[in-house]
Amino acid sequence: MGVRVLITTSRLPSKKTLELVNDLVNSLPGTDKVVRGKKPFMALLEEAAIAEARYILFIWDRRGMPSALLFYDVAQRAWRPYMLKISGIRTRRELPVYVARRPRAKTAVIVDLAGGEVGDVLAEVFHYPIMYDLEAARGRFDTVILIRSGDGYVVELLGPDLGPRASMLKIEKIVYRHV
Repeated sequence: MGVRVLITTSRLPSKKTLELVNDLVNSLPGTDKVVRGKKPFMALLEEAAIAEARYILFIWDRRGMPSALLFYDVAQRAWRPYMLKISGIRTRRELPVYVARRPRAKTAVIVDLAGGEVGDVLAEVFHYPIMYDLEAARGRFDTVILIRSGDGYVVELLGPDLGPRASMLKIEKIVYRHV
């Protein structure tokens, strides 16, 4: 599978945002990162076209913390009408147990225990299958994206043993925007 999603940041990202980008690229097959630097938006579009990526995922940074996930559809040259607003993040280092970086993932699945729209958004963008039973995913995929309810949505990236693989995100809500 080639690159489906390029992941990048807003300008001047924090260390926490950069760590999130690295965790996502390592855990989500079909992704690659683009170092933003001072690149204008058009340069990012050119890189996405060269990589034949369908989407660009922007991790917006505000006051030193990742604050939102925005999606740009490269093929349609348009922003997706939703934004996932981040209310919290726990990096691998902040988890209560030591989580070593695992080898780059080749397969992934979304397990949506919340039954909300976050799973649908991630499935549309990343093109991973959705399941609704966590035990059925055990040992079958390199990455299990677990979505559960809890003060909005909690998105955990788990390994095949269902132990933590990467950072954990709290999604406060999905904001629909007129684009």
